[in-house]
Amino acid sequence: MKIGTKRPLVISISVGLILTGILTGCGAAGQREAVEPSGETKEAVETVGITFVDQLEVEEPARVTIQEQMKIEEEPEEADYRDVMAALLSDMYGDYREEGGEIAFVPDGALIDGIYNENIYDGICMYALAAGVSFSYYGVEGESLQDYRDALVHAVDNQARIIVCAGENFQKAVYELQNEYPQISFLLIDGVPEDESGEAADVADNVHCVTFQEEQAGYLAGYMAVMEGYRRFGFIGGVESAPVIRYGYGYLQGIDDAAGSMAIEDVSVKYWYAGTYEPGQEILDKASAWYEDGTEVIFACGGRLYESVVEAAEEKGGMMIGADMDQCRESECVLTSAVKDIANAVIISLDDYYAAGGRWSENFAGQVQRCGAKENCTGLPVLNTEWRFENITIDEYYKVFHQVRRGEIEVSDVVDVRPQVSVTVEY
Repeated sequence: MKIGTKRPLVISISVGLILTGILTGCGAAGQREAVEPSGETKEAVETVGITFVDQLEVEEPARVTIQEQMKIEEEPEEADYRDVMAALLSDMYGDYREEGGEIAFVPDGALIDGIYNENIYDGICMYALAAGVSFSYYGVEGESLQDYRDALVHAVDNQARIIVCAGENFQKAVYELQNEYPQISFLLIDGVPEDESGEAADVADNVHCVTFQEEQAGYLAGYMAVMEGYRRFGFIGGVESAPVIRYGYGYLQGIDDAAGSMAIEDVSVKYWYAGTYEPGQEILDKASAWYEDGTEVIFACGGRLYESVVEAAEEKGGMMIGADMDQCRESECVLTSAVKDIANAVIISLDDYYAAGGRWSENFAGQVQRCGAKENCTGLPVLNTEWRFENITIDEYYKVFHQVRRGEIEVSDVVDVRPQVSVTVEY
């Protein structure tokens, strides 16, 4: 398949690079030319932190009339991000099917939730629409193990070849079905197969699992917030699960390292788990009280609970850090977001599956992959968004990001022991 054959769009360079970087495997059955990028292109891609795929097919550029060229030049250099994404995800060729798509997504909860499931689905859509692969999604009817199992079996019965699901509620269901349906491939996000007793089980060759180094994103958010000049912080996590804990403990490590590098001692953090991913009065009251007590920035981490923190921040004049996706458009009070690029991880995984001919490659089959800065799956948003730091630049951020990416800064991912930090933390 040739890149660009499906939609002749004029889009921003960052989204264009994403599109050109996802199709290593989607046309594996056809013919492609290998085009070696210039050194300058590689350097530019490395600078913005986007994975570059060394081999991709580029079709001959279309001819543009003088009138069309003038129209393009009159337009802004970057289109609105939401408009660009809407264009990228426009199903002009009918790849989405209500039932029967070979890629099936089974979300836990609402599909368009504005955060987690939507991020996964965006990754599926971007790959499938660019590759010309059919895709569908199926809901879960209840909350029991049998309900999750039935949803996956429903996808199998509707000719799915690869099923994407996410979270701990699918861990036992995937364990039960991985050997029952060896002809079906599973992509399990933020989870690993578990047996009946809840213990981690062997991962079959038809399963690939992806988890994330959330601690790296949390670290970068905390580090940059201190560098910006903030000194009093808060962390409100949802359910006390491993991903949420890694976000929080990385946040503490970043705050501590930045405070140490600046030789400042008046830094403190309030730390609390709400026990839910939903917004509510208790979260609103907690955040409001913290802001009234002098907390400047609260990292809200877990589902939609951030809505209550945003409300408190807007009322009390505080700032907030979002999680998972860039949430700057939610409010002017959002300083930045600790992002894990689930969509990119999904694209990387689907690319491997199709490049290997409709199965997981040797490096992915039965493996658990932890995606982080090295894979450009964790960090802070800097493209197609508002950079709200006033005292630090994007270049300064990238210096720290690349230190994390190269392993020069190691962020602990331990979740059962609190990190040893010098700043004051009130748990």
